[in-house]
Amino acid sequence: MVDLSVIIPTYQRRNIVVRAITALAAQTLPASRFEVIVVIDGSDDGTYELLTALRPAFALRVLWQANQGRAAACNRGIQAAQGAIVVLLDDDMQPSPDFLAAHDAAHQSAQRRGVIGAAPVRITAKDTLAAQYMARKFNQHLVKLAQPGYRMVLRDFYSGNFSIRRDVLLAIGLFNQAFTRYGNEDLELALRLRQAEVAIGYDAAAIAFQHYPKDFAGLARDTFAKGQTAVQFARMHPEAVRELRMDDFRDNCPIAYVRNRLLQAISTLAILPNLIQLLAHATGWLPARLRQRVHARLLDICYWAGVYAAQQGPK
Repeated sequence: MVDLSVIIPTYQRRNIVVRAITALAAQTLPASRFEVIVVIDGSDDGTYELLTALRPAFALRVLWQANQGRAAACNRGIQAAQGAIVVLLDDDMQPSPDFLAAHDAAHQSAQRRGVIGAAPVRITAKDTLAAQYMARKFNQHLVKLAQPGYRMVLRDFYSGNFSIRRDVLLAIGLFNQAFTRYGNEDLELALRLRQAEVAIGYDAAAIAFQHYPKDFAGLARDTFAKGQTAVQFARMHPEAVRELRMDDFRDNCPIAYVRNRLLQAISTLAILPNLIQLLAHATGWLPARLRQRVHARLLDICYWAGVYAAQQGPK
């Protein structure tokens, strides 16, 4: 029996997930105390063959399922876990040596507690413009979470580096597998955790460095999908609309009417991600801070186009 089960959902990222496995082999926590379960969500890129050939010091299990989305992959791993504590880890994370020891220590004083670990985005000069944008945005978010006395809100939550007791997750019903597109399955889980009076805290010591492999077109696609799943979330939990800022999407004035007509046109553009990428790269000459603001506005367009597309679709 092990104390911790690390769950890594992955899809079509063979070499990236191997980097995470390699980092887990260097943990200060004894290998006998944890297991790693990689759930392959329908990949056909050789991930299964590569991972099953590995022989790390810790117990490694590799599960394959037909593509169903991250929520279903996480649930498959949680259900198979043997540890009392489950640690959810995205495949693009590179855990520090003390990563698991910190998560383990964080649960010694409280049974009904979820712990978000730090996930700073690491970039080099060779990284994409999207990676540079995400590094600046997300690393600023981590500074905010680390402030003494900071009170976390729903939209602060992420589950790419998150630990919690397995029995607590099972009691509230795991992730909602209706989320098959990118985004918001973790916020929906966080809302139910909060409703069940599970405390959620941040631990900067439980650090896993994040590598962002997508280009701006990929980031735009994810942002569009996140707008769609925000509507899905809001329909499930109307009480969360204000926290999601979905009530910003009003259509009771002339400006909103014009905006909605533009979003209607944009939401049907198959080339939208590539167009956003072109516009993002055209701003390369701007100072970094101004460029960041422009990129944020471009992604806002993608998000609200996704919201509009979802609102016009089946209820």
